[in-house]
Amino acid sequence: MSATTASGQENLAATATATASNARDGYAPANAVDGVISDESRWLSHSGRKAWLLMDLGVPKRVTVAHVFTGYQDASAVRSFDLEYRSEDGWELIPGGRVRGNSQTRLVVEFTHPVSTSAVRFVNRDPSQVARVREIALYEDASVAIGTGLADRSRGNRPEIDPTRHLVVVNQVGYQTSWPKRFTAPLSPDGALFAIRESNNERSLFRGVVRNGLGDFTGFRPADGDVEFLIEVSGKGLKSAVSDPFSIREDLYQEQFWQAAVDFMIDSRSVVGTHPSAYGGSAWRDGTYYDFVVPSLVLLYLSDPEFVESMPKQLDWHYDKKRILSKDFQFDAKTPHSDGVLDAARGYYADLEPPHPGAPDVIKLIHWGLGYYLLKPTSKDPSGDPEPWKVQGQTVEQFAFLLWAWPRLELDRWLDKSFYDRCQAFVSKHWEESGLLENSKWWDPATYQSVSDLMGPNPMGGYLHPYKGRHAPGHSILPNLLMYEVTNRSGLPNSERYLHAAQKQTEWLIKNIDWNDPRSTKGHRMSEHKTVPGLVWFLQNYPDHAPPDLPGFIEKWAQVAVSRSNNMWDFRRFDLDEHWTIPKLNEPGNLAGFPACALSASWVVKDPELVKRLRQLAVAQFDNLFGRNPMQAAAPGHPENGFRLVERGWPKLYPKNVCARIELCRGALCASPGSEMYPLDIDGKFRHPEGWVNFNAAWNVGLAYFAWDQYGRAPFHNGKTRIRTDR
Repeated sequence: MSATTASGQENLAATATATASNARDGYAPANAVDGVISDESRWLSHSGRKAWLLMDLGVPKRVTVAHVFTGYQDASAVRSFDLEYRSEDGWELIPGGRVRGNSQTRLVVEFTHPVSTSAVRFVNRDPSQVARVREIALYEDASVAIGTGLADRSRGNRPEIDPTRHLVVVNQVGYQTSWPKRFTAPLSPDGALFAIRESNNERSLFRGVVRNGLGDFTGFRPADGDVEFLIEVSGKGLKSAVSDPFSIREDLYQEQFWQAAVDFMIDSRSVVGTHPSAYGGSAWRDGTYYDFVVPSLVLLYLSDPEFVESMPKQLDWHYDKKRILSKDFQFDAKTPHSDGVLDAARGYYADLEPPHPGAPDVIKLIHWGLGYYLLKPTSKDPSGDPEPWKVQGQTVEQFAFLLWAWPRLELDRWLDKSFYDRCQAFVSKHWEESGLLENSKWWDPATYQSVSDLMGPNPMGGYLHPYKGRHAPGHSILPNLLMYEVTNRSGLPNSERYLHAAQKQTEWLIKNIDWNDPRSTKGHRMSEHKTVPGLVWFLQNYPDHAPPDLPGFIEKWAQVAVSRSNNMWDFRRFDLDEHWTIPKLNEPGNLAGFPACALSASWVVKDPELVKRLRQLAVAQFDNLFGRNPMQAAAPGHPENGFRLVERGWPKLYPKNVCARIELCRGALCASPGSEMYPLDIDGKFRHPEGWVNFNAAWNVGLAYFAWDQYGRAPFHNGKTRIRTDR
């Protein structure tokens, strides 16, 4: 990095030696003078302590102005600080160097009088605020424009767009042969031509025409092979352009995504995964009572048991036991809700019968999750949730999926019957008392925040209901149906109460939930898949018991989803007014879980055009995750960890060693474009780029529903019920 601007002005701080009063791990003082403006390369102080950053220039130099870059993303600027200089008498305030009430993350501090000094010191004057300093540049010439000569990565590595050339945006991983296949050409006029060819061959294999910024090549069905394909768009007065390479294979999702999905759940386990911590205190780091991890793994296994059982086996229960029970094991208890976590993890290995050594990793993960909750059933979401610390209903309902699936998947091959019995006893004790037989007060739209409530500077400080995804309406409908079958199968008393609860909850939704209110659909973020598939499950499994208005209610959801997706990205918007995505928040989990909603709804709606469109949208949201979006980047911030076919991962990265350390996990889905980038604004603001176990749980569910639909089966009863006859 050059230490000078284009006009030859030297950044005096570029050659300075930086030291500080204190610094967090991974955020050294040197980061503040490395010539890079970045959230990943900054100095962070500890909160509640005096903090200063010293820049030793070596020899006296004349300094007239400082460019100070503080905060995180576009907020959290350091409010109060002084710039001091070293004099013969010690440290003195630079004339004009006192800053108070600051809200700017990019600030020019021009001195009233230049100083000649061998060192400059930045002093945070508000110890209640963490000093977040991305960069400080010092110049002799006050006319230098802010940021000049620095590598400004605070806005990420954005793509370039040439308005004289077509732009071809595809799913960088690829497409499944028998499914809808579409791309976006956002700059191309109607009538532009496109041609598909192999990446190493100029011969066209398929031709088409761009309409409304879209190209459709669903009819192109090459035989499976190792070749990659390119799309070239030309004509209509623009220079031709070629897409990223992509694959087309019949089972591409399983081949490219399932292992990454399972790897993520292996790596993100609390205590025993890739970091010895448990942010949030659940079985998975950053997990919560509403994370749906265990059910998502049950559904993934159920959708293709043979494939899951053929996957590589990585988990070694005995190795982990030896490691965790060792007196030398160092647990990191500095994250929220760490109390009792290490005891639960050690109890899991000391008190429970292990899974069979030959069990698939998915089964071992299910055993880990429920085993952990047997030993530590109480929890509280650490992110502003008004719900108290308790045994949460959405934790209890996860056990129903294992109990229901036990005979279908012949789980006694892999797990001891004592584990089933303990799970059954847990459910019997906690189901009713945790409220699963009743309607939740949080389903009522009267409890929802308005969109305007999200417009403040820090929405993460609020309870974010429903936008956090904690209480998807009707989340307990499907678990109650599962328990109805479990108790019937086992000859247990009072089985009808579960069916009656599902009926009552479904009737409440039909009466009270308006799909036209975006807060009731996409507004539930990555948890919407708990609502719509549960309703479809009820209708297809128990048609004689389902409310008579249920088919129309499901079809109305489908119609609303389609009505919000008429755009060149095939993107299901939050609303049709201002917001493409949920305001403020990061939403890859919504994209990942949407296919479960769209595909399950497609199994019951009657209109063939509506079915066709739902399937297009299901694929398109996955396409968006892997590059077919305005940023032309895939959701993983680190595609090298499990996504080998991705050309460009998400350009705005989250630090690797804070919070839940999800960035240390293979298969993490980190981010997606927000409204600021649609329909095509590559300079739009980035949303929070942190991955979340809830996103990946939703991805598991989406993958499972793709598999069910692909094989023409539904997840009902024996798993062989046909869902369509048109394949």
